[in-house]
Amino acid sequence: MKKKLHFTLLFLFSIAYTFAQGIFDDTIHTAVNFGSVNSPGGEAVQNVIDQNSSTKFLDFDAFDGIGFDVDLLGESKTAVAIEIVTANDAPERDPTNYEIFGSNDGTNYTSIATGNIPCVPDRFLSRTFSFTNTTGYTFYRVNFTGTCAASTINQIADVQLFETIGNAPIITCPANIDVNNDAGICGALINYNLSANDDEDGALAPTITSGLASGETFPVGVTEVFASVTDSDNNTVSCSFTVTVTDNENPVANCPSNITQMVANSGDMSAVVNYSLSPTDNCDLINPLTGFTPLANINNKAYYVSDASFSPQDAFNDALAQGGFVGTIRNNSDNDLLVNAISLVGAAGDVLIGYNDITTEGSFEWQSGDSSTYNNWNPGEPNNAGNEDYTVVQSSGGWNDVINGGSYRYLLEIDYIPTQTAGLASGSDFPIGTTTNTFQITDISGNSVPCSFDITIEENLSIDDNNLNSNISLYPNPVNSIITLQTNTSTSIDVVTITDINGRTLQVFTNIEFIASEKQFNVSRLSQGIYIMSIRSKDGRKALKKFIKR
Repeated sequence: MKKKLHFTLLFLFSIAYTFAQGIFDDTIHTAVNFGSVNSPGGEAVQNVIDQNSSTKFLDFDAFDGIGFDVDLLGESKTAVAIEIVTANDAPERDPTNYEIFGSNDGTNYTSIATGNIPCVPDRFLSRTFSFTNTTGYTFYRVNFTGTCAASTINQIADVQLFETIGNAPIITCPANIDVNNDAGICGALINYNLSANDDEDGALAPTITSGLASGETFPVGVTEVFASVTDSDNNTVSCSFTVTVTDNENPVANCPSNITQMVANSGDMSAVVNYSLSPTDNCDLINPLTGFTPLANINNKAYYVSDASFSPQDAFNDALAQGGFVGTIRNNSDNDLLVNAISLVGAAGDVLIGYNDITTEGSFEWQSGDSSTYNNWNPGEPNNAGNEDYTVVQSSGGWNDVINGGSYRYLLEIDYIPTQTAGLASGSDFPIGTTTNTFQITDISGNSVPCSFDITIEENLSIDDNNLNSNISLYPNPVNSIITLQTNTSTSIDVVTITDINGRTLQVFTNIEFIASEKQFNVSRLSQGIYIMSIRSKDGRKALKKFIKR
């Protein structure tokens, strides 16, 4: 049984990784399982030292990692670096930590180095990590632990240990780079300097083995850049650094202008109003959603991945409860975008999508009812093994059908609508008066701005009503406590009603007695805001007056 290992992150910027001569030789050395290993026949331990990335070492017993021993047949080698190559698929199976041991009797092992392996979506990616060691050993043991996501399987394509021959070149990476996005772009143009020199060869040109070259636009998020250089003696050194681009640019609300509309008929108390918002952002717009991690906005469809895992049927039910569907993927471009977004938020592994043949076996359809016929089945899929009615998208981008017995995070798809915090939705009946509509516009990085506009509905007054309205005034306006209604007509006033801008009745006054054509009303208890005073005469005419309470 392998001991449980707890590692400190040793993968730092500007650390050089040096190797020249590989220690493991598949033609003369034999790799032997270390610990509890359960490998299929074609994916056994010898594959890990064959330096052929198309083969791999796979272990179904990921609980104690994946490890191996190699006897160097009496030849002592001083290892100073380890090269690790990711396998062909399933990034969730990649190990996250390594430990290297040396021995000169094959029984008593000394720990030489430990380190962290950053998780990446790239397949067949070779990365080299250096460590300090001055002792030669005739036996080496390498043990990997952890998985990049929820998986019971570990796998790795190739592992090689290296020693240095002669003088190795020196490569210099920049320090980690942290910048904000360029204006209007979901990324930033990054320039950096890489240099390398060798005692015998002089200046050398480094090669970017992973990440983006200087002068390219780096996306929002963290990009890890690996660089290496090889001298004429075949000594290779590598270094790495990270580029973190933070989106600190707010969305543009593009709020509608204030809208004023009259009710259709005299006596109507409301009117239907339609309006539209057209916010924009340098990245994607998406609303925060508790229990879900935002991924992208595609054609006004907001996509999330659930933080919790569900059985497929429970996921289908939960998606409906969220007001959406288990996600639809409509084309290859969307598939690539979403798989990459899932990887970037650390949700590597099988993620449930909405493609299913629950209704009719073999006839797949989307939970959303979407007519898209796009699919990206892995070779040999769907095979309906054990009545598999649901579909997952894997880290490779391929699809596989699954039964209802597993547990998966799922892709959620919801129509994108900015979050409304006050007012009424477009197409609603708006009451007479002024309704303030407020929205919060949020981008995928969490930057948020408000959008606010007024919709004012005016009463459709008859000629007689307009005549009454023109002979009535309010003062002072704005008012603190006492407002005066003044009338220049002999018409008797029957009822005065005060409502808020949402049409709610707050005060009603009857049996009104005017003194010198004026009547005072105490509005001190009203909160600050805009109010409507509705005045009805005894002969049935109406007038509306707006006032502001300070």
